[in-house]
Amino acid sequence: MEREIICGEAGERIDVFLRRVLGYSRQFIKKLIDEGNIKVNEKEIKPSYILNLGDKISLMIEEKEENNLKLDDILIYEDDDIMVINKPSGLLVHPTDENWMKDISALKFNRKTLAYMIYKERGAKIYGLERLGLVHRLDAETSGVMVVAKNRHSQISLYKQFYERRVSKNYKALCIGIIDNDEVLIDAPIGRFTGRKKLDVMEYGKDAITRIKVIERGNRNTYIDVFPLTGRTNQIRVHLSFIKHPILGDRIYSKTSFERLMLHSYSIVFMHPSKNKMVSFIAQMDEDFLKKIKENL
Repeated sequence: MEREIICGEAGERIDVFLRRVLGYSRQFIKKLIDEGNIKVNEKEIKPSYILNLGDKISLMIEEKEENNLKLDDILIYEDDDIMVINKPSGLLVHPTDENWMKDISALKFNRKTLAYMIYKERGAKIYGLERLGLVHRLDAETSGVMVVAKNRHSQISLYKQFYERRVSKNYKALCIGIIDNDEVLIDAPIGRFTGRKKLDVMEYGKDAITRIKVIERGNRNTYIDVFPLTGRTNQIRVHLSFIKHPILGDRIYSKTSFERLMLHSYSIVFMHPSKNKMVSFIAQMDEDFLKKIKENL
């Protein structure tokens, strides 16, 4: 049990009451209630439950939500300034809501995230850092290299390098169809049309540039190196879909039902925040990714 609250007033919905008391969004509170993490008088309730005077509200953590993966299992490099990790496919970087940024303890309800792993295993060293030192992110389905800041100086340095486009990244991807040219430069702005969640190439979007080099052509698909020269959300996925060669397994931009997204963040190069030299890190592809490349070229 993490917390108990005794209701001092009657007549208010529990999701409205907890939003006011805890500061969490109603959507997040509804998620906790639906998953059985919030009970009233030791009984499960609905988000529409009307509170009575003296009701005992319990916020609980289910141990089954524990993520067995440890930070050391995916750690590539660590010093006093940075951590570099190889994020597995399927691991969410941080919760999709913003409650964890308002109250770090909300991460206990989102244990299957990289943010929770950092909070649990390195928290004492980086408490107080904005976003727990996360200076960039990967989609949950994308695997590969990420860098995390461990102090304010490193975080500011890395933020600046990403903003000024001084961080070089290389991805490996298996895309649908055969790309004819050995190299392709995609210069197409990305934005979101009104009323749509999905990003698209659009005339008045933000500038986005991606360079592609063919590694190997198969009978059906093409294995490629991808170099994003800008850092727009979903840039690689949007650009490859735009040239009619979406990534295999991309359920949003290709609508394929493959087992996983065949996109891996392979390497990253940046200026070390305190060593004043360029550093490069590689995240090796897992056996499953390599196997699927061979089987689906």
